[in-house]
Amino acid sequence: MDDELLELQRQFELAQQAKSSIRLSERNVVELVQKLQEIHIIDFELLLIVFGEEYITPEQPRHKIVEGVKKLGRVSLIDLADTIVVGL
Repeated sequence: MDDELLELQRQFELAQQAKSSIRLSERNVVELVQKLQEIHIIDFELLLIVFGEEYITPEQPRHKIVEGVKKLGRVSLIDLADTIVVGL
């Protein structure tokens, strides 16, 4: 499934970069992803980041937490929150 997800991400990036007379706003994309989750076309968990600009998988903040702890050693939750930039 990872290969399939990577391929979909690649296709999505290409579609966003394509010149078009019709472009979706960020809000439209968020609504579209939410609808796809409701009708179970997207059947895995996604998290919307604080700024509402992108979705991430639950593994991404976990990975950033591990990286932050390895880099900074013992770290406060406030500093860690700045590192992962995710509103949960």
